[in-house]
Formats: sequence, C-alpha cells, structure tokens
Amino acid sequence: MRNKKINIIVVIAFILIIGVSLYYVIAEPINLGLDLKGGTQIILKPVEGEDSNVTDESLDKAMLIIRDRIDMLGVSEPLVTRDSSNNIIIQLPGVSDPDRALQVIGKTAQLEFRILGGTLISRTGQTTEFIRFDPDTGELIYDGEPDEIILVDGVNSASPTKTGVLHEDPETGDLFIMDRDFVPEEGTVQDNATETTALSGVIGKLVYNEATRELILIDIDNNKAIGELLIDSRTEAASLVGPVLLTGDKLARASAGYDSNGRIVVTLSFKEEGSGTFEDITRENIGEQLTIVLDEEIKSAPFLNVVITGGDAVIEGINSLEEAKDIALVLQTGALPVNLIIEESSTVGPTLGKDALDKGIYAGIIGLALILIFMIAYYRGLGLISILSLTIYVIIFWGIMAGIGAALTLPGIAGIILTIGMAVDANVIIFARIREEGRKGKSPRIAIGDGFKHALRTIVDANVTTLITAAALYQFGTGPIKGFAVTLALGVVISMVISMLFTRSLLFLVAGLPRIASPGFIGVKIEKEK
Repeated sequence: MRNKKINIIVVIAFILIIGVSLYYVIAEPINLGLDLKGGTQIILKPVEGEDSNVTDESLDKAMLIIRDRIDMLGVSEPLVTRDSSNNIIIQLPGVSDPDRALQVIGKTAQLEFRILGGTLISRTGQTTEFIRFDPDTGELIYDGEPDEIILVDGVNSASPTKTGVLHEDPETGDLFIMDRDFVPEEGTVQDNATETTALSGVIGKLVYNEATRELILIDIDNNKAIGELLIDSRTEAASLVGPVLLTGDKLARASAGYDSNGRIVVTLSFKEEGSGTFEDITRENIGEQLTIVLDEEIKSAPFLNVVITGGDAVIEGINSLEEAKDIALVLQTGALPVNLIIEESSTVGPTLGKDALDKGIYAGIIGLALILIFMIAYYRGLGLISILSLTIYVIIFWGIMAGIGAALTLPGIAGIILTIGMAVDANVIIFARIREEGRKGKSPRIAIGDGFKHALRTIVDANVTTLITAAALYQFGTGPIKGFAVTLALGVVISMVISMLFTRSLLFLVAGLPRIASPGFIGVKIEKEK
C-alpha cells in the first residue's frame, strides 16, 4: 500500500510539472537563433596601444569578458569567435536593442583618474564656444575664425582662469599648447629636432596617433607624453588631462543608483590597495579637478576640496538609469585587455528560411510518429505507456527551453530529435527486460519490478557517457555547438528522470488493475497447453 501511495504521489507531481511546462509553452514562445531568425553581427578590430598589446592571450581574455557582458544582457545563444585577421566576430540572435548591445559589448571599460589641465574654448570678441575634438581624424572642430583658442581652467566655475593658448605653426601646421602669455605674432614654434631654436613658453606639442585615435600632448624637449586631449561627454568639449594616476583594475565594486539629491550616479568602491592610492591622489591635489575617464571620455570632473578616505568615488553627469547600469555592468566585468574599435555593425538575415525550419519540425514529427507506431506494434500495452512518456518528455523539454529563454537553432533541433531517440532507447531497454522477466512466468507486477532493476545500470551508464560528451562539446565548442550540447544534456536528464520515475510509477499502478495487467499487456504470449 505504501508503494502505491508513493507511485500516486510521483504521478501527481509529474502532472503538476506538465501543467507548469504547458504554461511556459503557451505563454513564452521559444526564441529562435541567428540561423533561424537573424539578428545583429558586430565585428571588433583590435588595435595596439601604449598599454595594450594584441596577443592570443589578450584576445582570448577579451572574448571571455565580452561573453560575460552578453550573458548579463540576457542574449540567448550568442556566437563570439575570431577570424583569421584576429577580429572578434559577435553574432546576437534576435536582440531587442542592438544599439545598447553595441555600446555595452564594444566598450573597453578602461577606467582612469587624471587631473584636469583645462578646457579648450574659442573666443571671438565677447563670444566663447567650446572646441570639439574628432577622435577619428584628430582634428579640432570649431566655427568660423576665432580671435584665439585658449585653454581655460575651471571653465564652469565662478572664476575661470586662462592657463594656455593653442597655436598652429603657419609653416608646418603643427599644433602647440603655449603658456598664457604667448603672443602668436612674435614668431613660429619649432621642436628640438629642427635647426630653429624653440620659442620659450611651449607647454607641449599635440601629436595625433591614428592607430589608437589619441591626441597626445608631447614634451618637445624629451618627446614624452605629458597629457592627452579627451572629450568631455557632458559638454562635448575638448579637455586636456594629465597622466593616469589610478586605473579601474583596483576597482572592487560598481553600482548604479541615485545620490542624496536624486541625481543618477555610478558609485565606485576600490580594493584596499586602490583605496590608499586614491587617498594619496586627493591629498596631493587639493584644489584641482580630478577627472573620471571611461573609455577616453571624461564622465565627471569634481573639485578636490578635502582628502577622500575610504576608497569611494562617484561618476556623475549620466543621462539615464539604464546608461548608469550599463556603465556599472562593463566596469564590473572588467576592462578589456586590448583596445577594440567597431569595424562593422550590421543586421543579418537568417541563414535558413522558414521552409528549412518547417522541414526540420516536420522531420521531428515524422520521426516521432514512426517511433510511436513501432513501439505500439512491438510492445503492445507497454508501447502505449511509451507514447505517454514521450509526449510528456516533449512537453517538459519544450517548457524548460521556453522558461529559461533558450534560443532554438538548427543544431538545437538536431539535439532535440536525437534526445527523443535516446528517450525511446531507455524505454526499449526497460521494456525488453520486463518481457524477459515475463517470459520466465513471472506476474506482470513482478516482471516490471525486476525489469527496472536489471535495466537501471545500463541506462545510467549510457546516459552518463552521453552527458560527458555533452560537457566536452559545451566546454570546447562555440555558439551553435554549445546550443546542441545544452539540448543534448537537458534531453538526457529529462528522459532519464521520466523513465526511472514517471514510467516506473505508472507501470506499477497499471499492473495493479486486473483487467489490464496481463502477460499480453507487456507483450508476452503464453502458449496454451495441449
């Protein structure tokens, strides 16, 4: 009686699971992969930088970080690979917001803290305007012909201060930052590589690096970098910053939220070693503006009025909470070890049309129907139980796929069809053992119990070896191969649980019904005595 209650509980539990699965099948349509639905393809090109070299190790690490970012975006079945030119190719099936994915995935997430040297503005009479900077060409952008272009400290404060003058050499076209007292009419500026003596008051020469898209301020005496011209994301103004004082590799945590005044911010917390460095920076630069730079863009530049202890900082000037969350996301996953620029971004169509998808589904239906016909013809009553088990298997499998938001690809369909065959294989092993026991003259109930006992080890061994294969495919495969591995492993686990729990419990309950429990029900013919 106790075993009967347990079997009833197992069957009821599966009925509830079937109900939940049907809900997800109906309410959550399964996503289609890039080969069936299309999506977005992004190609990122690695470039050499002063602090980053393009190596196999750095590219592999970059791909891992990109995969983590994609996972946080919730994109199913992404494909991240490298081509022969070391470009990183990313395929995102059915993304709902490709622009946001592009911004998050392609960000280097290089966080830097630098002292602000000033902001470039043009002055024409009493009118002033911000000077803009185009990283793609290295050109400074401004309207008309201003009287002068100057470098201003504290441009947004109550008392901005002129700290330098931008001068273009009329003969070479080179750009120089001069001191505040420089008068252009007095002569030209030459660096120390020429025969002409350099004029006094030269702060540095602006040199554009086309590969890294950086406009560097070089000391003309020793050719060392003393600053860089960056874009202030709040005003689009070209601003001069000093050398890097602290980077994001010392960052412990980044989170998006609101400050006490209701402004959207990203709160940063440093590790212990970074906290001490940050405290020293604030102590040594009281009265200066400390710029928080993310991916070569100035996000905020607060004044340092007091020494900051505890290792906490805040990024301000963010337009939306979603943007703040994206910034926190890329900082949490870590900076890319190599500079990547967007080489191409395009929307791609499905590689297989609706006709191919329909044929794949029809193939699965036909294969399932042939299996069911065979099972009924060969195993009689047991075949009917097999049909019910397979139907439940398909419902639960599809429900889980829809519930977890997995994307269906053509390899995934192949995996589903394969696991249906494997689910039948488990039933065949069990039913064959039951028939063997039935031929020995045992009652159907005893034959079922002994048949399951003898089949258990074979089923477990076969499924474990398949799971090992699926694990290897997932570990070393990419994109659709991983999808195939997931569907294979999921199908094996579901089929084994159904076979060893649901099918077993149902057979024992049916074996207790006198009109059904007969040798013929399990496919055994009892010869009549002559």
